[in-house]
Amino acid sequence: MLRLKSFISTLLILVIAISFTGCAKVPCLQCASNQSPGEILKKQEEWKSLNIKAVQLYQQGKIREATSAANDALNFAKKAFGSSNAKVATSLNNLAELYRVQGDFKKAESYYNQALLMRKQVLGNEHPDVSLSLNNLATLYVSQKKYNQAESLYKESLSILEKQLGKEHIELQTPLNNLADLYKIEGKYLDSELALKRLLSIFEKANKKEEPAYAKSLNDLATVYYFQGKYPESESLFKQTLSILEKKLGKNHPETVVVLENMAEVCKKLGKENEAKIFADRAKGIRQTNHATG
Repeated sequence: MLRLKSFISTLLILVIAISFTGCAKVPCLQCASNQSPGEILKKQEEWKSLNIKAVQLYQQGKIREATSAANDALNFAKKAFGSSNAKVATSLNNLAELYRVQGDFKKAESYYNQALLMRKQVLGNEHPDVSLSLNNLATLYVSQKKYNQAESLYKESLSILEKQLGKEHIELQTPLNNLADLYKIEGKYLDSELALKRLLSIFEKANKKEEPAYAKSLNDLATVYYFQGKYPESESLFKQTLSILEKKLGKNHPETVVVLENMAEVCKKLGKENEAKIFADRAKGIRQTNHATG
């Protein structure tokens, strides 16, 4: 069976600062206070360290402790910077993400919506961080199989970035990739194909053809071709994906396993049984090696 799971390791979407520093700055409530620049900087660093602690705990698999640290960061941000502030919104987003990965969708949705509303109030309706909040909320809806709501929010997220950054900016990769994944889940393969082709074009124009993120998009498009029965096209893209990962990460890197398994499946469809066995055996060998050393 073809592996749908991405071969790129999932990264925690906790953030320790506003992501789009290139945008026009909005005056923060803290700036109007009587605090000295040194005091403000000290509080910013303390807030940042609380977020780093939450990320580290998450990476260690200590989800409850990470949630507690993220909640501490939120409470600190409210006291240090005011109850309506971009940093408070970031802390709300982090808590939402932690509740999402724990499957507590009700709390996650509440915190995501609070973060979204605050970012709109503090940063404006078309700030890229509003796009980020829309994207996160959409991803939550995908987890709940609320596909129509998710699609609407992904499109809104994409539209904001297009207006603020341009239609070929590399930051468009997140909503475009998520839209493509959503269309694939729904069986809308032509829509998924169009989104992925646009994404690949953006990578190419940004000279990112050797990056793992580009390889992921190739793998995704190859998967879409596979489900449409376009096996030769699928095989070609899986080969390109594998070549990029081998050059970038090494031939025996764990991230190559899914692509090798996908190659094995498409080779079977093309009647290339010997090649299919070679790819499947390679994937099995890498899995066993990493299991033994893990």
